[in-house]
Amino acid sequence: MSTRTGTSPRAVLWDMDGTLALSEPLHMRTLIAALAHNGVIAGDELHPLMFGQTGKAVHRIVQERFGIETGFADWSAFRAAHYVAEARHLVPRPGALEVWRAAQAAGLRQAIVSNAGRMLLEANLNALGLQAPELVSVSANDVRHGKPDPESYLRAAYLLDVDARDAIAVEDSPTGAQAALAAGMRVLGWPAEEAHVALFPPQVQLVRSASELAAALDLSLPPSTSPRSC
Repeated sequence: MSTRTGTSPRAVLWDMDGTLALSEPLHMRTLIAALAHNGVIAGDELHPLMFGQTGKAVHRIVQERFGIETGFADWSAFRAAHYVAEARHLVPRPGALEVWRAAQAAGLRQAIVSNAGRMLLEANLNALGLQAPELVSVSANDVRHGKPDPESYLRAAYLLDVDARDAIAVEDSPTGAQAALAAGMRVLGWPAEEAHVALFPPQVQLVRSASELAAALDLSLPPSTSPRSC
């Protein structure tokens, strides 16, 4: 049962990649495959450059860094085909869906705000079993500017019919956290790697586990399902 107070949020806005789904490794595999398709051999050392970026931003980075001439349409189609083929094997971040369900049971409105394109976001939703007719989700295809611009978070709040000040965003990346802060939201940072902790803006409240996340949202998890992992 919920233990929400009068100061609790009306809505929780979730990032997808790395926050709800353990999908960052798959994004990297598709990037490495796309680079190899264009004659460039690279590896996971690129992750810090790409972490939290939109597909268009990643394409621009590889064009500048490696001289890739392939246009964005062909580049993104190649990556998307590889991603969707493997996305069915994705798993949720430990504890994330338990917190999602607790928020749902407490009557909080929820939305997903992603820097990924619609095709990839839907593949993730399907893998996690979150596809639903009433679900509000915002992808890179739904806005002019992705994170760190606040547009996607503001759009999600609008679609949920809540004031941005009454929403909390949950993010694993500093880029996404910056976007939600710029939208006027309270932000919970749930970094997947310790190296990312220092990169979050100081206004962000950091949590280190799903249990801490639930507590920060003023939610209680059933003892039998309370996650111990981060």
